[in-house]
Amino acid sequence: MLHFHPDEGAFCCYPSDAEAVYAQYAADWSQFGEELEPKELDPGAPCYYEYWADEDVVQLRYWFWYKYNRFPGSRFGIGNHIGDWEHVEVRVYPDLGVVWLVSNHLSARVTARPPHLRLGAFETEPLTADGDHVHVWVALGSHANYPSPDSRPYCFARVFCDRIADGGAVWDTSENLRPLAETNFASFTGRWGNDKSPRSPTNPYNNRWRNAPRLRPTIAINGAP
Repeated sequence: MLHFHPDEGAFCCYPSDAEAVYAQYAADWSQFGEELEPKELDPGAPCYYEYWADEDVVQLRYWFWYKYNRFPGSRFGIGNHIGDWEHVEVRVYPDLGVVWLVSNHLSARVTARPPHLRLGAFETEPLTADGDHVHVWVALGSHANYPSPDSRPYCFARVFCDRIADGGAVWDTSENLRPLAETNFASFTGRWGNDKSPRSPTNPYNNRWRNAPRLRPTIAINGAP
């Protein structure tokens, strides 16, 4: 469940249909320019997913495509680029619990159930969930993901910071899931735009262990592992 900033539509853009964009621009990405749209959330926008299953861990990764990344308050276009892939990864450990890694710029934020699970050096943040649905807050324009509207925001140069807030549109991604392997861009591993644009979800950079190495969570007691 993605919670958008109340000003997202006025400032930048909501998720789009990546297959439509790929079909239009893959032959010539130079034609794909600065498109700050759609301005309203389309509840039917696709959420793409991939899946892996081993004896000790089951993983799912959900991908969201935005046409533009706009960092609030930045100067000289710093942090802005066409194309923006974001994701939420779920790691299910049958004997321990569930860990969520939500993409946050070049890293991730982590939340878990039960809350005392810790994955490597990541700090485990409080979980907000509704049954099996984890809630994630999307930063204005940059579309970085956070486990809570009260999460400490990412800041560039200690000056320009992500903005996260309640009160905006909410997207239930479970209504429009599409297997990544069955899309028209499943075999495309290049960048979605120019050299500043993100690599395709199928690029080796976005391998299964991109967010964190393959490791088991530890149990933290009173904040210590």
